[in-house]
Amino acid sequence: MSWSGFKKAVNRAGAHVIMKTSKHAEVSVDPEFDRREEKFKKFNGLTAELDTDMSLFLKNFEDLMEAQLNLVKTIDSYYGDYNFQLKSDYRGLDTENGPKINERDGISLEYLKILDEIKDTVLPELLEPLKVTVADPITDLLSYNEEISRLIQKRGRKKFDYDVLKTKLDKLQKEADALNYSIETNGSVDKKPQLSKQLKRLEGVKNDFEQARFVYTDLNGRLKNEIDQYLTLRFSLLDPTFESFVKIQMKLYGDLYDKLTSSSLSIDGMSLEEQNENKLDDRLDEILGKMKNLRLINTAK
Repeated sequence: MSWSGFKKAVNRAGAHVIMKTSKHAEVSVDPEFDRREEKFKKFNGLTAELDTDMSLFLKNFEDLMEAQLNLVKTIDSYYGDYNFQLKSDYRGLDTENGPKINERDGISLEYLKILDEIKDTVLPELLEPLKVTVADPITDLLSYNEEISRLIQKRGRKKFDYDVLKTKLDKLQKEADALNYSIETNGSVDKKPQLSKQLKRLEGVKNDFEQARFVYTDLNGRLKNEIDQYLTLRFSLLDPTFESFVKIQMKLYGDLYDKLTSSSLSIDGMSLEEQNENKLDDRLDEILGKMKNLRLINTAK
């Protein structure tokens, strides 16, 4: 804060006390501005939420891919850790290098490679446009809102200065009128010097008041007009931003689907129809039942 700004802050602090204690203090009211300010504050709050949610969306999406990679790495280790091999892992397929061990390891490894490719190539190509066309405009909008908020705060200070000077002017005017009445009615000639000083002070305050009135009314009028325009323009910004958000997601999920379906991933021959008929659940229940019936598990009870 500059020295000039510091002095104004100190003066306003003292003026606040005067305005609260003065019986003649008048506070100007502008219902039209108040309605616009309420709308802007609501819009600003929603913009801040949108900015936060978009940042979380980008971060969580990247975190999801990282978690998925880690999960598949564990699955790949589960299939391919040959320190964990059993005789049943050997398929009895004679090859040049001997029996083939754990064919499923190739499937999990292929899936891991696909996810790694998606993370390194597909995601950056799509998340960057999402940042540029969606996240950045919302952040810019929030910074514009902050500028308007500062202007609204400035308008509040100028309004306060205007009210203080108006209160002071009215008080001095009443005192000058009382002195003039006393001189004219009672012939109090000895009060003429006092009246002269009072009128001089009154003239100075009038000049300050007129300047404060001009600054306040000008800023108040511009803000009322421009807040209306600003809130109307929000659709011109949000419409293409929202459209871009939807289209980029469509492309992102489409690319992910293409990458996964173009691979030769297949563990068993169960069809989608069979899975929809809950046959997968039946198969899992059957396997878990066999595991549960093992003597090893029953002995541990």
